[in-house]
Amino acid sequence: MRIKISRLNPFLLLLAAMSAVVVFAAACSSEPEVKPTIRVSDQGFESGWINAAIFKFVVENGYGYPVETVELTTPLMQVALAEGDIDINMEGWQQNFVDNYNEQIAAGNYVNLGPTYEGGPQFFMVPKYTADEYNIKTVDDMKKHWKLVEDPEDPSKGQFINCPIGWQCAEINRAKLEAYGLDEFFNIYSGGTGAALDAALVGAQKKNKPVFGYYWAPTSIMGAYEWTVLEEPTYTEACWAEVAKGQLDATYTPKEACAYETLPVDKAAHKGLLEKAPGVVEMMKKMNVGLLPINVTAAWAVDADIQGDWKKAAIYYLQNYEDRWTTWMPADKAKKVKDALAVKIIWKND
Repeated sequence: MRIKISRLNPFLLLLAAMSAVVVFAAACSSEPEVKPTIRVSDQGFESGWINAAIFKFVVENGYGYPVETVELTTPLMQVALAEGDIDINMEGWQQNFVDNYNEQIAAGNYVNLGPTYEGGPQFFMVPKYTADEYNIKTVDDMKKHWKLVEDPEDPSKGQFINCPIGWQCAEINRAKLEAYGLDEFFNIYSGGTGAALDAALVGAQKKNKPVFGYYWAPTSIMGAYEWTVLEEPTYTEACWAEVAKGQLDATYTPKEACAYETLPVDKAAHKGLLEKAPGVVEMMKKMNVGLLPINVTAAWAVDADIQGDWKKAAIYYLQNYEDRWTTWMPADKAKKVKDALAVKIIWKND
């Protein structure tokens, strides 16, 4: 018996093909979306490491974007952020490079996403025991007491412990010391890293010896040791314009100097991040980590000896300040972060 094979209906063939495409597309759409990497500036100081680690944990677990930190000096950060080679600077400290900041904001390259924490003070200081013993209250008082911090390489002058080379505060402090006339009494020591700055200041405290230098808050060493912040003339725009001239031109001695202006420490992003990760941008606008919580977290990190594993500090912060960080994001994102924290070791603040 012969079986008759009829011709297939072209319409049915087309329908079958279209169905296969739909099934294939559905299968592909079930694959997780590959999101672009968000690059964060690392300028080598404690609070910056903590804030970057908090951002990384929240964004990777709550929003699904990979986060990478990039080690940069402040001048390199300015260029990289303006050109989009990095996406975020978690701690702008724009008062230290205000002209560049204003230019890039006006050009639309930088976008200010609001404060990471309340005003971050910067100052000159000595240990409290030194200030109390020698009645040191002002920067001018140090002219009479330079021998307390004699430079081991040049005993004819004292030693001022400055910011690391490459930080803008290093040039600002040089200009201020010249304006105050302190350069006649002190040589400036600038190490290569924030760790070198910390070591010089903390080393003196541990040995109960005098030391004179620059620092800022929030930081663990401000909570771990007693310091006296030296009085300076009050900040004014006119005075700071003079300081800025000396900052930018090492041959210029400012006619006057004054204290740093205490401003909120803001987050700066490259304009491209608004399109690259809009949900993250919205979160960052609300992401105020807080000055006191950073101080507490930094002090815990030192006590716990985390050995540079700043993810542990981020987890500590997120475990102890849930009421704060859950306000930054929608509930579904917060749940993802909580789920990630649930599988981590919990460090509670007693």
